[in-house]
Amino acid sequence: MKIRIYIYSFIIALLTSCGSMGPKSIRAGRMEYNLALGQSDSEQLLLNIVKMRFLDRAVFLNVTSMTSNLSFQSEISTTTTGIFDSVAFPTSANPSFTWKDNPTITYEELTGVEYVTQMLSPIPVDTIVLLLQSWPASMVLPLALNEINDVNNDWNPINPTISSTASVQHKKFNEITEAIQFLDAQRTLEWSVIRTDAENTHAIETAILLNNHPGDKTEKTIALLLSSLGLAKSKEGNTKFSIEYGLEAKDDSTLVLGTRSMQDILTYASLDIDIPSELADQALINTHPKDAEVEDKLLHIRTSLYRPRNASVAVEYHGAWFYVQADDLQSKATFLLIQMLMGMQSGASSSGAPVLTIPISS
Repeated sequence: MKIRIYIYSFIIALLTSCGSMGPKSIRAGRMEYNLALGQSDSEQLLLNIVKMRFLDRAVFLNVTSMTSNLSFQSEISTTTTGIFDSVAFPTSANPSFTWKDNPTITYEELTGVEYVTQMLSPIPVDTIVLLLQSWPASMVLPLALNEINDVNNDWNPINPTISSTASVQHKKFNEITEAIQFLDAQRTLEWSVIRTDAENTHAIETAILLNNHPGDKTEKTIALLLSSLGLAKSKEGNTKFSIEYGLEAKDDSTLVLGTRSMQDILTYASLDIDIPSELADQALINTHPKDAEVEDKLLHIRTSLYRPRNASVAVEYHGAWFYVQADDLQSKATFLLIQMLMGMQSGASSSGAPVLTIPISS
């Protein structure tokens, strides 16, 4: 009789514990899926940057849905021996537990209209202004702009030579970037995005030069910035410059930004990859001037014949490993900024595109 009581008590306790498995599975599973999804996104981006350097087609697979199917099964059996040999016969209980997690993951390739919107279309000006409110101009502008008020930040990665004019323009663009970065740090230059309708489909972007009586260095920096961009300062009060997308300077009160597409950004990023000598004839040659390469390098993707230990993200391609070093904070920040730009460029996925749904069984 006591044995039955023990068995029933055990079963009741087991069933009670099963009722609390849901919250526990959320705490454990959500963190694991979060880490796995974030790591795979980083690896996919790095892989596509590397593939662009080798002139191979980049493929982006988006995870459109994840469904985790959890099941828990418990069984208990008893074994009794010597039932006819003695009054006090031994009885043993044999519990068994089965825990299964069978996720269903749906992938969708970035194609068609979504590909054009996310990868080939110029980044909207309001996206650049929003980033400038929280990210350093020294990172955002060199990465995302081809030009600003006719000052080019462009050199041809295909052409093995760079003209002296392009080199001068590139240096001037860097000076403008440094000036904007300095004025940002001094809180003398502010950026604003104002939505003009309830649907947030239209916006007015402005750069505001504050009249806060700065010191001599700030005054000289303001003068350099205005003269380089062909802008004029108001005689009294703060100066507001409207910001537009375009390829030519407009007037002395408008800041015209020629933004890059994500395809452009990833192509330029691919030129900051160290290529093993064994693969040099298969990859696009980096023709960026050596002095500028050291000065302007925002992202450094290293290579190794073996899986690197000190890597924040690493992928294997063509028999070599390519990675962003874990203690290279500048490269990690730039890589993160590229990921943010990718996310800000992404739109709603259409239901008509082909999808790949993979149920994973244990």
